[in-house]
Amino acid sequence: MPDSFEIVEGPATDQVLVLRVSGRLDSTTAPQLAERCAAAAESGRRLLLNLESVSFIASSGVGALLATAERYREAGSSLHLVALSPSVESVIRLLNLDAFLNVHATEAGALGESKAA
Repeated sequence: MPDSFEIVEGPATDQVLVLRVSGRLDSTTAPQLAERCAAAAESGRRLLLNLESVSFIASSGVGALLATAERYREAGSSLHLVALSPSVESVIRLLNLDAFLNVHATEAGALGESKAA
């Protein structure tokens, strides 16, 4: 997995936006992710964050994910974490955050649930 941080917009609909994140999600890059997600929240669409290519996640990255999930909840929308990399999945499960965050194995699964919501 690459260590250079990047956010690439994936397929979008009127109701759902997909952002694919790669590299290290740490104190340097977490603010970039939070800013991009905040801008996406203004569209009113649900957000799917594909984290398959995240090579490392620090506590600041976890904080950015939690803050983003809360922002979307308060706006009446939702954040879905998709295709967690092994490093992200281990942290999410260790902290028991999968009980609070919408986690999906695939984009297709999350998109299907989002369409039904």
